[in-house]
Amino acid sequence: MADKYEIAAWRFEQIAPFLDAAMDGATRREAIRERCRQPVLWPRSQAQERRGEEPKNKPIPRSTLRRWLNAYKKDGFAGLFPKRRQDQEKPRRAGLEIWIAFALGLLYEQPDRSLTQLELYLQTEFLDYDLGRSTLSRHLLAHPAYSGIKALRSGKKTRLWDLYEASYPHQCWQLDGKGPFRVHLKKVGVVVSVHVLSVIDDFSRHLLASVVAYEENTEATVRVFQKAVLEWGLADRFQFDRGSAFDSKLFRGGIAQLGVHRNFIQAKSPEWDGKIEAYHRCLNRWFVKELKAQEVVDLEHLQQLLDAMVGLLYNRHHHRSIGQTPEKRLAGAQSSRRVSPEDLAQAFLISIQAKSHPKTGQVALPNGSFRVPLPYAGGRYEFRYDPISPLRAVLLTPRGEEIDLKPFRIRPLPSPTRTDEERRGTGQLQKLVDLWQGKERPNAQPGFGLPEVFAHLGELLGRQVPKHEREAREILAFYRVHGPLPREPFGHACRRTKAALGGGRPIKAYLKDLERQIEAQARENEKNSQDEEENPS
Repeated sequence: MADKYEIAAWRFEQIAPFLDAAMDGATRREAIRERCRQPVLWPRSQAQERRGEEPKNKPIPRSTLRRWLNAYKKDGFAGLFPKRRQDQEKPRRAGLEIWIAFALGLLYEQPDRSLTQLELYLQTEFLDYDLGRSTLSRHLLAHPAYSGIKALRSGKKTRLWDLYEASYPHQCWQLDGKGPFRVHLKKVGVVVSVHVLSVIDDFSRHLLASVVAYEENTEATVRVFQKAVLEWGLADRFQFDRGSAFDSKLFRGGIAQLGVHRNFIQAKSPEWDGKIEAYHRCLNRWFVKELKAQEVVDLEHLQQLLDAMVGLLYNRHHHRSIGQTPEKRLAGAQSSRRVSPEDLAQAFLISIQAKSHPKTGQVALPNGSFRVPLPYAGGRYEFRYDPISPLRAVLLTPRGEEIDLKPFRIRPLPSPTRTDEERRGTGQLQKLVDLWQGKERPNAQPGFGLPEVFAHLGELLGRQVPKHEREAREILAFYRVHGPLPREPFGHACRRTKAALGGGRPIKAYLKDLERQIEAQARENEKNSQDEEENPS
C-alpha cells in the first residue's frame, strides 16, 4: 500500500472511534488501552513488497495512536499522510555496516546500554560517524543478531534454578495479582475490567484469601492481606513482586509494623514467585475461562463464584508437586502469631488531605462521610482512614493529635402527619385560623402580637403605651427584631425587668433589658440543640 491516501485512510480508521466529542476522557483512555492490546494488520510497505515479506500483524503502540490523533486535530486528514524520510534517495553511507557491527558488539558487551551511550561511543571510535538516532535504532532492530540482545535484556538465566520451600505452614506466604480480565455484570449492564489478588501458603499451596477488585492498587492489597490474617494469623515471611501496589510505602510499612519479614525479590523475575504463578494458571483455566459461560450479577456475585471455585476445586485438587491436596497438607493449621482486628486496621490506615464543610463539618473520605469537631470545620487537614471499614477514620491535628471521627448521618425529614397543636404558632392570624376552623380552645395560647406587647409594657411603666409616635416607633423596631413573642415568657420577662430596674426609667432602658433576656434565652436554646446533635439518643 504505497499510496499516501490509502495509508491516511487506514490510519483514520484506527483513530475514528476516539474522535467522538461526546466521549469523556476516562472512557477515551480506556478505549485506547483496549485498542492497543489487539493486534491489527498493518499496511504493506514498499520494502516488504520488494523482499516478499508479509505485512506486520501487531498492536498499534499507544504513542503512535496519540501521534495520529494530534496530527488529525492539527491538520485534518492531511496530517495523516506518511512523512517523507529525510535521507530518502540519498546515497548509502559507506561505513554503515561497520558502525552497526560495532554497536552490536557494544550491546552484547553490556545489553543495557542506551542509544545515547551508543552514539557517544560510536562518535569516539569513528570520526566520520553521522547516523541519526532513529536510523541507528532501525538498523539495529532489523539486524538478525539483535534477537540475542533481546534475550540478554529479558533476564533469562544461563544457569539452573534452585528450589526453595517453606518448612511448616505459615512460614512464608506469597501474594500476587491476576488480571485484568473483562467480565459482563448483568445488574449494571456493562463490561468491566477486574483483577484477582490472592495469598497462598508456600508450604501447602493452600489459597488463604482472594479478593476481586477493579484495580490492583494498595487498597485491594491491604484488603486481601487483612482477610488472610484475620482467618489464619500472621505469617513469618511474606513474598511478592515489585509491583507498585505491593511496593507502596503504606503496605511495606504496615507489614513491617506487624513484624512480618519481606523476602527480597529482584524485579522482572516471575520465577521467584513460581508457586503463585502456578496457581494463576489454574485460576485462568478454572475460573477466568469459565466466566465466558457464566452469568455474573455484580462484583459481589463474582466474589462468591471465586470463593466457591477456590474452596471446592483448587484447594481440593491433587497437587502433583506435594503429592496431595493443598487442603489436606495445611490440615486447617493456624499461625501461632495472632493479631487483633484493631491493631491490624491501625497498621494500614491511609493518609489523605481533605477539606470539611464549614457549616455541617462533613468531610468525604474514600470509605465514607464523617463529621469533624466544630473547631476544625471548614479547614483542610490530614485524615487517616481504614480502606476496609467504612466506620473508621481519624483527624490529625496540626499538633499531631489523633481525633476519632463519627460517621456523618443525614437526618430524615420529619413526618408529614402532624397534630393541630404542632401546627399552631403565635401571631394575629392564628386567631383567625382558630375562628375559621371553629376550634377556639380556652386552654390554647391565643395569638400574641404588637397590641399585646403595648399592653404588657403599659403594665411595666404604669401608664398608657404608646405615649407618642417616637415611643411607638421604638417599640415597633424592638418587635420587628425579636417578634413574634410568646405570651407567658414575655410577661415573665417584663416582671423581671420591673423588679430589676424599678419605675421611672425611659422606655429604651426597659427594651434593652428585655432584649438582653431574649438573647440569653436564644443562646441557651442553641447550646441545647448542639448537645442533642452531638449526642443523639
